[in-house]
Amino acid sequence: METNTEKQTKERMLTDARGREIPAKVIDRDIIKRDAVVRKVVERAIKMHEKLEADKHRITQELEEYLSDLAKANNLEWKGNAILFSFDESQKVEIRYKENIRFGVELQLAKQKIDECLKEWTTDSNVNLKAIITEAFQVDKKGEIAKYRILALRRYNIKDPTWKEAMELIDKAIQVTSTKQYVAFYQREKDKGYEQIILNFSSI
Repeated sequence: METNTEKQTKERMLTDARGREIPAKVIDRDIIKRDAVVRKVVERAIKMHEKLEADKHRITQELEEYLSDLAKANNLEWKGNAILFSFDESQKVEIRYKENIRFGVELQLAKQKIDECLKEWTTDSNVNLKAIITEAFQVDKKGEIAKYRILALRRYNIKDPTWKEAMELIDKAIQVTSTKQYVAFYQREKDKGYEQIILNFSSI
């Protein structure tokens, strides 16, 4: 015969958000059922995540090995993005690398050089270009500069030596903080466009 102590030991307990242990028998059945369902599906999601993470590692490794071998065969080192097609072009893989950047103190020096240009340029200079240059250094509500606008300034072929010095300073100001790899998979049926194979759980 079980003693009262043994019964208490076997009594089911649930821990709440504050870390307190509550006897299951005093908790509403719907709450207990919800707790069980949530734990069950989250555990399944964790296993899916772990498998997807492992599969992603294997896939990217295979792609990188192929591209690296291809480059080595030509006495080169693989760098940059790539698009690979199956022989019948019904499937393709896109590999992209995105660099996260920030600007060093040289950007402030570049801004001073650009301000000199704006003062020296005559009133006949392109008003739209002046507006674009001025807007590039505007900050948003968070006090941050739109990086793509600063980088876009380098595409203008302006002969002014002060402008060229400013662009050189911008080049020096660019600091790559990290690089992220993106891989996308596509397939298509005959006479149709490519459709991406969705791996985002919420988009399926």
